[in-house]
Amino acid sequence: MLSKDPKRALVLSGGGGRGAYHVGVLRFLEDHEWYPDVVVGTSIGAVNGAALASGHTAHSLWALWRKLRTKDVQKPNWNPFTAVSLLDTAPLRHTLLNKGWVDFERINSAEEAAVHLRITATEITTGQLHIFSNSLNNKTDITIEHILSSCSIPLIYPHTNLGEVPFWDGAVVANTPLSAAIAAGAEEIIVVVMTPVRGASGSLPTNLYEAASMTLEWALLSSFQADLKMFDLINSLASIRDEFDKLQAAYPNIVNQYMQDMSNFVGATIKQDYKHLEMPIIVCPEDFIPVEQIVSYSEEWHEKLYRMGYEDMKNAWRANGRSVEGE
Repeated sequence: MLSKDPKRALVLSGGGGRGAYHVGVLRFLEDHEWYPDVVVGTSIGAVNGAALASGHTAHSLWALWRKLRTKDVQKPNWNPFTAVSLLDTAPLRHTLLNKGWVDFERINSAEEAAVHLRITATEITTGQLHIFSNSLNNKTDITIEHILSSCSIPLIYPHTNLGEVPFWDGAVVANTPLSAAIAAGAEEIIVVVMTPVRGASGSLPTNLYEAASMTLEWALLSSFQADLKMFDLINSLASIRDEFDKLQAAYPNIVNQYMQDMSNFVGATIKQDYKHLEMPIIVCPEDFIPVEQIVSYSEEWHEKLYRMGYEDMKNAWRANGRSVEGE
């Protein structure tokens, strides 16, 4: 059943075949009895998020990932003259619908959905990021098309239409849509990013492939860094509001008249209800994960990424001052 007062949010970034990393994070959180009320997902994060909203646990989701192979997700587009993408995602549609990944009746039921779900996708013709939600206050009936639209990596996979509107992967605009978790009202946020956020630096690229890979990684990270700056801005505004409240208590008539004059000047009511936000716990790898894993799904890499996600979540948990079971 959907929580009426969601406080905990889990933000799952895009990353294609690297999505087993999310599951390792989930396993650690479940081991420590931390369960999200809201899950925000982009691309493969939308797939894992929809699975969680369908009632999957880290254990059952890991069982699905261990069996997932490249042929279950994509196939080549054989005609280079008519194809608008290198690969076709018809196998992913079949996998999600027929192999136990998602239950759309449950996702779209306020009584049965396990979490509030937010899926993001980018409208191709405008560049606008759309957020699709199963929450009653902003509800969309989530379908397979919403998940596929969030996974539609430009040039690699075909775009997906929602009605008459064409969409690409949400990562085109925001690979880690932290702002959607804030808008959902979450006060405790864990963000899973598949690019090193701090401390790591790649070596200078030595060929075209390495240059393209590094460009992609930094581009995917840039919108998240902007969202982190938004946290600082909101907290600064909240601090100003605290001081403003003291002035208003001391000089109510003067301050109220000032606010009215300012609202008249700007032509809108000035927002005064900013509140302090706790900085999110950020989970990320220490080093770059090979970019080719975005379109590759193998048992060997699933195992590596699952273990990596678990250990990175443990380190982030510990760094946040929380106790780790068994230590």
